[in-house]
Amino acid sequence: MSFRITGNMMFKKLLANVRTSTTILGQLQEQMVSLRRINRPSDDPTAASRAAALKTSEHDYRQYMSNIDEATGTLDFSASVLESISEQIVAVRGKVLAAINPTADAASRDVTGTEIDDILGSILSQANSQRAGVYIFGGTQTGTQPFDIANKTPAGIEEVAFRGDAGRIRYAVGLAHLVEINEDPVEVFMPRGEVNGVFQTLIDVRKILQNKEGLGDGEVGKLLSAKLTNIDLAHDDVVRAIGRVGTRSRSLRIRRDLYSKAEINSIARRSELEDADIADVALRLKNQQVIFQVVLAGSAAVYNSSLTEFLR
Repeated sequence: MSFRITGNMMFKKLLANVRTSTTILGQLQEQMVSLRRINRPSDDPTAASRAAALKTSEHDYRQYMSNIDEATGTLDFSASVLESISEQIVAVRGKVLAAINPTADAASRDVTGTEIDDILGSILSQANSQRAGVYIFGGTQTGTQPFDIANKTPAGIEEVAFRGDAGRIRYAVGLAHLVEINEDPVEVFMPRGEVNGVFQTLIDVRKILQNKEGLGDGEVGKLLSAKLTNIDLAHDDVVRAIGRVGTRSRSLRIRRDLYSKAEINSIARRSELEDADIADVALRLKNQQVIFQVVLAGSAAVYNSSLTEFLR
């Protein structure tokens, strides 16, 4: 049994060849222009799915790094403020030791009391430090000044009130990984209660130095010596806070470096999936153009031959 190939069948086949060649030619031209091997998921569904997953990972890496940058900035700023407070507490200790010296008289101690009141005001100001409009030592009450002067007389600051809380603020810096970007102000400035906190301790020291009760030099010296323990404890609290902040900051920098490398690797892998090999595409495009011309020429020959047969 034989099959007769009709002219209509030949034309359909030629038309299909032209369409196929045109489609391939268009795809190669699009790749040359876009420099991408995958311009739509249908070009390579498997590779497109893998590339989409990599792109999602890259977005996560960038978001985590952004959070880390913000957290690190806050931690570093907090460390800087705490270091300054630490230095001022050390200065207070030195002044108290000098005032305990038997050579110190009432007048010099009164001057020292004024100096310590100034240092207290400076520490109080730094405890109210803001970064980007946010109070860093207010717990979760970031929009409210955490420490206020509740009472002040000509002699100096008499009382400091705390308006914040002990809440922690956490940033997401990884999958199910949160980092605290603030220090608990209670733990830093008054872990043993406000009476024994750094502010009240300095107020008490100033009052002893001013000696409004007219105590003898020996009694003043004993009271100041007793306050040295509170001063040392307050300084230790601040130093520990500096250590905690520094540790978290270093850990975040290491994590950010890992994310940066992971993002670069992900971009490279995605490039291998999505980007076109221009040299290969150019060669295939040239070959396809030749094939297209051959298909067109063949189609024209068949068309002319069929038309001649029809006219006969």
